[in-house]
Order: sequence, then structure tokens, then C-alpha cells
Amino acid sequence: MKKIAIIITVHDRKEKTLACLESVASTWKNAHSDLELTVFLTDDGSTDGSAEAIAAREYPFTVHVLHGDGSLFWNGGMINSWQAALKDDVHYDGYLWLNNDTQVLNAFWNELVATDKYCRQQYGKGGIYVGSTCSSDGRTFTYGGFNFTNKLTLKDEFVKPNGHIQQCQCAHGNLTYVSHDVVEQMGIFTDEYVHSGGDHDYSYRAYKKGFPILVLPSFSGRCDNDHPEDGYAGFLDMPLKERIAYLKSPLGFNLHNTLVFQRRCFPYRYPFVWLMGYAKALFPKTYWKLYKFARR
Repeated sequence: MKKIAIIITVHDRKEKTLACLESVASTWKNAHSDLELTVFLTDDGSTDGSAEAIAAREYPFTVHVLHGDGSLFWNGGMINSWQAALKDDVHYDGYLWLNNDTQVLNAFWNELVATDKYCRQQYGKGGIYVGSTCSSDGRTFTYGGFNFTNKLTLKDEFVKPNGHIQQCQCAHGNLTYVSHDVVEQMGIFTDEYVHSGGDHDYSYRAYKKGFPILVLPSFSGRCDNDHPEDGYAGFLDMPLKERIAYLKSPLGFNLHNTLVFQRRCFPYRYPFVWLMGYAKALFPKTYWKLYKFARR
């Protein structure tokens, strides 16, 4: 029996978290795969009763609710959950990153098992397996694996499900499985990131170290993209002081995390990205025109 630790962090969004856990429970019970699940969930200072609501529910697997003070953000919360899983007495075969706004689809579990079997047969070791997500209406691809098509601009292209297992270079952490083989060599997320970025960093560095990063054949979950297009909604109308603050904010453009990613994965881009980061705040309209031109 394969044992999987599901790694989640939440801050409010109680109803989405409950729907996420319910989707795990219902699809897992319907799957024919031989899996044992344990959830490690960090509630990072929620004020909407998320922890209490989770504790009041009964699930067909153990849910460990951990607590943060609201300062962990996504990366720190995921580290907290992952560390708890590693300290557990159980040896887990792998760790599933799961966002609490994601609902798992029926195909996921059996395809996960099949992809792990394929990976070990083809490469002789486990890798990272990426579940792609679509919008709640099923019409739009939202998150998953992607390749960098231009190493200068870091233009990327998603690897969309096509019914077959496919390779990619990098992944979002919405619904992504990391085998223990990878963790033994890579460890877990670095604490250099404040909020986002840890998933891209980890998956890309694993790819560079020779681990297979594989996209599952079908859509694995539903997760709406609730981020403004290119993050520019309202930014152009902010006064300069607010633009600088938004540039540095963990929930804004998060320049700190962007620079950490450049230094760790694409160090030759660091000076350019630092300069363009502040140009974004100082000359937003000019930057926006250049950005759109570069991404063509």
C-alpha cells in the first residue's frame, strides 16, 4: 500500500477548504488504487473558524491540523505542514501539494498511481507528477506543468493534458505529487520565499537535477484562476508610494520572491530583473508596453 502525505496550508476561505477536503475524500473512496492518505494542514491564523470546522468533520483519513500565527503565508505554511509529515512515525512514499481552492477530480488517483509506475519503469526512480487544473466550468486550463520557451525572457508554455503522460520543466503546486526519492535528495521548500515561488523553484531545480517532471494524462482538478491578468489590475492608477509597496508586498508583485527565484535558478537574469522590478513601479505604462511586446 502506497502512503501519501497531503500537504496543505490555509488562511480563511473555510468553505473552499471544506470543499477541497470533501473532494479528496469522495474521489479517493471511488478510486481503485491502493492508497493510504494522511493530511497535514496548517491553519495560518484563520479568523473564519476554518480549523474548528475541519475538526468538526469526519473524514475517511486522518487530518492533522497545525497552527500558524498568520505570518507564514503559502510557502511558510507548506513548509510547516511538510516538516510535520517528515517527523511523523509513518514513512510516506510521497507528498501531495494541494491548494485549498482546488477540488480533486475522479481520474486523479488512478492516474497518479499509473504515472508513478511508468516513471519508475522508464527512469528507475520516482519523480514529480503534476495534476493539471481547469476552471470550475471546465472550459479553461488554469494551473499545471509548463516549459520555459525563452530562457532570456522566461516566456513559458503550459503542457496541457492530451491523454498521455508528458514531460515538463516546471510546475505549479496546486495539485502536484513529489515522490520520496526526490525529497531524499532535494529536501523540502526553501524558507527564502515569503509567499509564492517555492513550487516553481523546487520543481525546476528537481528537473535540473535529472528528476522526471511528468504531467498526468487527464485534468486532475478544478481550480479557478483568481489572479488579475498579469497582476496589473488597478496598478497603473496607484500613486507611486502605493506602487512601491505593492511591488514589495507578498500578496502583490512580491519582488523579493522573484529575485530569489532568479538567483537560485536563472542567476544571469538577476540584475536585469532587479532593474525592471523598480522600473515597473516608477514607469508602469512604459513597462507594461515593453512587457507585452516581450511576451509575444
